Amino acid sequence: MRDQSKITSLARGLTEWADRPGNAKFLGREQELILTEQAHGPQAPVAAWMLGTWRLGHGFARVLRGDGRGFDEARTGQALRRGSLLLRRPGDRGNRRQTGKLPFSLPQLTLTTLLGLALHDPDAESVYDVMLELPDRAFGERDSLALYARELLLLRAGRRPSLPPQLGSYREILLHWNGNQDVLALRLADVLELHLEAAGRTGSAFEDPSARLYPLEIVATANVRRWLDLPTPKVEHAMMFTNLVTMKPASDWPRDPLVAAIERRTHRR
Repeated sequence: MRDQSKITSLARGLTEWADRPGNAKFLGREQELILTEQAHGPQAPVAAWMLGTWRLGHGFARVLRGDGRGFDEARTGQALRRGSLLLRRPGDRGNRRQTGKLPFSLPQLTLTTLLGLALHDPDAESVYDVMLELPDRAFGERDSLALYARELLLLRAGRRPSLPPQLGSYREILLHWNGNQDVLALRLADVLELHLEAAGRTGSAFEDPSARLYPLEIVATANVRRWLDLPTPKVEHAMMFTNLVTMKPASDWPRDPLVAAIERRTHRR
């Protein structure tokens, strides 16, 4: 009952955020104008991230209300934010490895990685490569979700996860990856409790509109297991029974002219 009350509150907060005219103007129309008129300018990466955040959050709010077409808007938002990261990525891969520094925040990379896995982003491999390059020392005690995203990518690539202690509660999922399915289901439900607790916390990755109610870490996990031909147990948690999970996109990955312009720029680098 407590979880359902929290979910109702988060859903109301997200839809109110999506209905706010000021957000539609600043995060939506104004950033779209910047990308249209200054696609090659220095503001483009930030504008792409902000517009992507708007479309992800607004799209998911539409899905919560029963409009499945909101998935297309959300997936376009994912593509914009993916493009934002790639625009900021140094062109010299060897130099990136040498410096070990990210040109964007680790939470941004984490959300883009997990949403890519959860939404079946067909063009996210370059983002995954950046995450896979990060060594254990790049993650602190508060970076358990980011580290879990990297471990999922390692599993997806057929490599052994390193299971460092910074994984926190996510480590239990990996410890039971090939074990008893009932136990795995419980461990997956446990991290959703952490998700709910953090969703309303300032500074948490789950505060992002794309992640407040969307159980991206669980959907990403299920998709990686499906990729590896492994079963995924049913997770009994209230977050798994909203429209964000029970409804599915009805069309192929959408194409957007702003995303196409960003992709042309990143491919030339």
